[in-house]
Amino acid sequence: MHSSLISLVAAFLILATTAAVGAEPSPLARGRALFEKKCDPCHSLDRSLDTQQDRADWEKTIIRMIRKGAQIDKAQLSPILGYLSAKSSFETKCNTCHDLQRPLTAIKNPEAWQATVARMSSIMPRHLTEADAGAITLYLSLVTPVNPDAPAAK
Repeated sequence: MHSSLISLVAAFLILATTAAVGAEPSPLARGRALFEKKCDPCHSLDRSLDTQQDRADWEKTIIRMIRKGAQIDKAQLSPILGYLSAKSSFETKCNTCHDLQRPLTAIKNPEAWQATVARMSSIMPRHLTEADAGAITLYLSLVTPVNPDAPAAK
């Protein structure tokens, strides 16, 4: 079961993060772009980015912002939630073992990130859920430099 989930996540990563020119951006990239576009008119983005919350709390926050006038429609909510909750998962889960600069300055391809996150998850198996691991892998694939020549993880 676990290896089939890893294979599924790896396939998704390849499709989501190795977009060809003119192709749709990854869901997380779309979420980040929407977050920047929709939240910046009312307040500094740093204000939101300095906050770590789980997906349910981010959803409550965004709905509260919509009630205050934020122009976010129903279709835009999920990508924004995905980006913010993935960032929060990375910051709260990975920071318990090492500083965040280490992974943020690494140069890897999405497959290598998947292997790294799986390795970290095996060190502390109850610390990361499968959803956390997938979100962190996607987040790191989005925000770190990519080495297209890096060998794929085995």
